[in-house]
Amino acid sequence: MADTLPGLLAEAPGPDGAAAIEAADGRAPLSRAALRDLVRDAGATLAARGVGRGDRVAIVLPNGPEAATAFLASASAAVAAPLNPAFTAGEFAFYLDDLRARAVVLAAASRAGGRR
Repeated sequence: MADTLPGLLAEAPGPDGAAAIEAADGRAPLSRAALRDLVRDAGATLAARGVGRGDRVAIVLPNGPEAATAFLASASAAVAAPLNPAFTAGEFAFYLDDLRARAVVLAAASRAGGRR
């Protein structure tokens, strides 16, 4: 039995082309093979930036397939800490300080923390 997230993904039964994560808006699902690749690549990217086991990665994304994959990818290499994207700037400051987050995952055009 696998003892890591990448190991669990590798040992999950079913074909590589089967859907692993689907979006409600009709986008093509992410296959099991693509999810494994994303988790592997994200772990390598975090490691290249000095983020590893025990480090916390804050995830500020709305609920959906992107948040799910960011969580799995971050949790494979570090400690994943999802935060509510509706937090105010003050709430983000508090939680990021409390978490001592080493990295933050945001959407490219994120407006997180912009509310008062």
